[in-house]
Amino acid sequence: MRYVPVKAFDDLYWYSFNDEPIATGNPYITPRLSDPSFLLPDESPDALWHLFAHTWKGVEHYTSTSGLEWKREHLIFTGGRSPSVYKAGGVYYMLFETHSRLFRGKGEKSDSSRIMLSTSSDLALWSEPRRIFDSADVPSSSWRGGPRRLFMPQLVQWEGRYRLYFGAGEASMHDTGEKCPALLMCAESYYPEGPYELRQEPLMVPDPESTYHNLAVGTVRLIPCSDAVAAVCCPRYYDSAAGRSRSVMLLARSSDGLAFTMGERMHSSPPSGWASGYITSCDVKYKENEDTWYCYYSADGFPESPVRLRRESLGLLLGRKR
Repeated sequence: MRYVPVKAFDDLYWYSFNDEPIATGNPYITPRLSDPSFLLPDESPDALWHLFAHTWKGVEHYTSTSGLEWKREHLIFTGGRSPSVYKAGGVYYMLFETHSRLFRGKGEKSDSSRIMLSTSSDLALWSEPRRIFDSADVPSSSWRGGPRRLFMPQLVQWEGRYRLYFGAGEASMHDTGEKCPALLMCAESYYPEGPYELRQEPLMVPDPESTYHNLAVGTVRLIPCSDAVAAVCCPRYYDSAAGRSRSVMLLARSSDGLAFTMGERMHSSPPSGWASGYITSCDVKYKENEDTWYCYYSADGFPESPVRLRRESLGLLLGRKR
């Protein structure tokens, strides 16, 4: 995939492909489908679209011929969460987080959180996952005395090295109890497999004076460009008009991938419907032959009654020049 300059994000118009979630199978079997990561046809070994996301069961794999309707392939890693896929040469690297006992090493606490790495040559068969980071290795993994948590790992190559970006610290919304990353962290290595050297200081932190980052940084999807790094952030903030916590999708830019400047708002939760709760995560890529940006995102809606399950699904935004 060719990297485009960061100015390619200038004057983009983002719009929802559909008012309804994209089709990924029976939503009543997997009522919460979260944190998508996808590959375009020119990145895959079979010229199909590939999408990875997690349900309550673990990391799931989907394929599509159009990018609009998806077929479930199989469950890859039971207990895995927030997958991201990075291609280097003919190898696909999948990073994911886990908080379950399935990937816990001997002597690790039950509340520990881990970043795992697996590789594949065909996106179907994956190697035995191995641990890259444990929450005990990251001082900032505990936010305001809460449990040690790591979130949403992803790889970006920058100036001859590999950067592992991930969220840290569990921020819990005061009104809904929903949890998300409080901070954005980074580690570096000369190899995608590691070992990684942690940057001790967070790259992004909540700012009480900010309009959109006053509760938590939320998830951040990094987008490498030819001359900079862009990021799509899904922070949490307090909406005084609505009287509740909300989320928004913002575009940020950085000349070095470490210090980011927040830019324009890409998308906000609607007042009602399936995505009226929080925008929880996204993945964004440029499809050159269509001159279009694809942004798959996960969002949830507040249930109409306390006894109903809170649902989370995937939506699609398209970005084109005005």
